[in-house]
Amino acid sequence: MKQGLAKNIISLVKLAGIVGIPLLLLVCIGFFKIPDTLDYIKEVLGFGFFTVFFFCMVVLFTKTKHKQISAFTSVILLSVLVFIKLSFYHNYQVKLSASALFVIFETDTTESADFLSNYFDGFVITSAFLFIIIVPVVAFYLLKKVDVPGHFKWFKGIAILSIITSLFIIHKRFEPENIILTSVKSYSDYSRLIKDLKTDLAKTLSNYVTVEKKDDTPETHVVIIGESTSNWHMQLYGYNRPTNPRLSEIKDELMIFDSVIAPHVHTIVSLDKILTFSDINSPNKKNNTSIVQLANAAGFDTYWISNQRPVGMHERISSIIANAATEKHFVSTDNSDDIIYDEALLPVLDTVLKKPTKKKMIFLHLIGTHGRFANRFPEQFNYFKDHKVDAKFKHDKAFTLINDYDNAIRYNDSIIREVIERIRHEQTNSFVVYFSDHGDELFDTLDMVGHNEYWATRPMYEVPFIAWFSEDYKAKNNTVLFENYTSRAYILEDFIYSFSDLANIRFKQMDSTKSIFSSQFIRKPRLIKNREDYDKR
Repeated sequence: MKQGLAKNIISLVKLAGIVGIPLLLLVCIGFFKIPDTLDYIKEVLGFGFFTVFFFCMVVLFTKTKHKQISAFTSVILLSVLVFIKLSFYHNYQVKLSASALFVIFETDTTESADFLSNYFDGFVITSAFLFIIIVPVVAFYLLKKVDVPGHFKWFKGIAILSIITSLFIIHKRFEPENIILTSVKSYSDYSRLIKDLKTDLAKTLSNYVTVEKKDDTPETHVVIIGESTSNWHMQLYGYNRPTNPRLSEIKDELMIFDSVIAPHVHTIVSLDKILTFSDINSPNKKNNTSIVQLANAAGFDTYWISNQRPVGMHERISSIIANAATEKHFVSTDNSDDIIYDEALLPVLDTVLKKPTKKKMIFLHLIGTHGRFANRFPEQFNYFKDHKVDAKFKHDKAFTLINDYDNAIRYNDSIIREVIERIRHEQTNSFVVYFSDHGDELFDTLDMVGHNEYWATRPMYEVPFIAWFSEDYKAKNNTVLFENYTSRAYILEDFIYSFSDLANIRFKQMDSTKSIFSSQFIRKPRLIKNREDYDKR
């Protein structure tokens, strides 16, 4: 009797050891990869209770074969979770968060792969091999060797109590460390956000804002929404390479605002604030309104011309906002890792400009300098090829990616200039305003490429904000004053007010203190992330 009990206990211990392999690796590798001691302790304890939960679930199975299968499945799942945790800490020094998951939910599979590809290095690849191949193989081998009795009747009550206790402790104390729960909650929040946006923002007119109608004087305005373009790599902003040759030719005609930042460094959350009334105090705002709806209400015919694929796992936020436009043109249906050039938008723009409507508000959504930079410019724009790059981090990968990025910006420069020249040719009351949803880090301050809010470097936030005005617009508006405003510290979550000022759209909720073009402008703290003041970093 005692020998049988002892044998069963030994079997339990061995089974626990096998299921606990991922936890052991988290303890060992996490010691070096999780920078904050408190975070390390929380991750280990939280994952420890998670492992106890899975182990007890395994024990509840009565048949030996079912125990082995469930134990093997548990090891695979736990290994994948540890791999994700450690990879995230390796790249970002923080735990996986909801905002990072939002990025993945918003993109299609190839774009997600494109986003993640920037962060695969030797450690991540080795870890993937360890956790996804070696650990499951070792667990399979050990489970075959361990004699796992089918019944642990005396342990069943303890197992059930342990499951309940583990779940309670995880929920109360270690919820942020629970990747599965974080993912489920984030997906639920994202789905709710998309539903709310469709309810409010996809309609032609907003129910929450009454706009004063304008006269029928001919007007043609263009808002160019860039993608992933940092002003750190723009000649117009003092960059030491000629990345803006064509805009530099008309520099005297441009208002170049030099202290503008994006509200976020990821498209989904950034555009939600830039294009609507949402801000850091009211993220994912209820009863919302977009700049497209404002233009519709003011009597403009609105046109959304996009070079970004309209759908990912869900309909994109930008495409939901675009749905309110009089006409929608999604030029590209390719994945973001394909070769996509923004010149494809120009023929559509030409067609729209020929329409007989007097009042046009045109939104151009560029692919810009997104993702795989080498796929964002044609060969004739392959201008930067050498390693004469004044980069903080000097190695072949940096030189190659910086050259590609700078070539993409040089091409982007030509697209914006082409748009301006087309609007100039209209000879109407017109403006063109250009900004980017966020920037990118290109080895400027850190030895990395891309954008994430965990590093939150200045090149990720500091974006171009440029305006051009026709002679007719200048005659009707005192644009000379704008020259005094170009150094205003501004965050693009308030763009809807600046847009309304430029377009002379008047409505009750208008707040001129938030318009960069207004004499009533009041500088406010530019809050990012967890209400961190950008100007005090």
